[in-house]
Amino acid sequence: MIRFIALAFAVLFAPVAAWAQQCPERAQDALFHSCQTSAVVDLQFFPVDITPQSTDILSVTGTYSSGDRFGVEGLAFDADRVVSSRFQGWDGILLVSPDGEPKLFNASNVQLADTTFNLKRQPDRHDFVKLARAQGYSLIQSHLLITNGALDVKQVGSARRFVRRMFFTDSTGWGVYETKTALTLYDAAVEIQEALNPSMVINLDMGAYNYCQKNTSDGFVGCGNLFTQAQNLTNLITIQQPITN
Repeated sequence: MIRFIALAFAVLFAPVAAWAQQCPERAQDALFHSCQTSAVVDLQFFPVDITPQSTDILSVTGTYSSGDRFGVEGLAFDADRVVSSRFQGWDGILLVSPDGEPKLFNASNVQLADTTFNLKRQPDRHDFVKLARAQGYSLIQSHLLITNGALDVKQVGSARRFVRRMFFTDSTGWGVYETKTALTLYDAAVEIQEALNPSMVINLDMGAYNYCQKNTSDGFVGCGNLFTQAQNLTNLITIQQPITN
């Protein structure tokens, strides 16, 4: 009887133990890690609705806003809507599927529908955008800091220091990480590498468009310093609880 009870106890709690083992030891250092909470990503573009929803977990500014025009900088689209065609030399691509699954790619090696696209080549970029939009994907472009686990940013002696926020993927999921102090991009990449050993990391905008709202047990709490009007936000990454039917 004792052996039966022990076996039943082990079977009952095995899934819980297995789930716990999926998270990196320092997963709690992230603003959000999907290994701890099931979630989906929604890319929103101007005009964005920043009204908090009960299903929202975290909302942060995604990529950069243009300095010479009002709009998103870099390649950006939301299914049938082309938000920005101004492709930049940045290597980071955040691609979100119609069901909210995020993936990070190097712009020269983007995978979609069993096909590899080099977005730095205009013909590939044209074909990729057409296919991705037809299938309901959304996308933003930014600086890539870590590629396949290796640092993809150089140390620059005169680099400025700021608190940095990043979107990452690792072997157990994806999430958003923010540095504890003001750092250069290189040092920020080193910090997240040491904390989570991510496979891919892109930088997120924390300039004048530094919007951040986190849903806590005490309600929504601001976690960014927005130096422009909220209605001027050009894009947001909103992490949400998945909708179940």
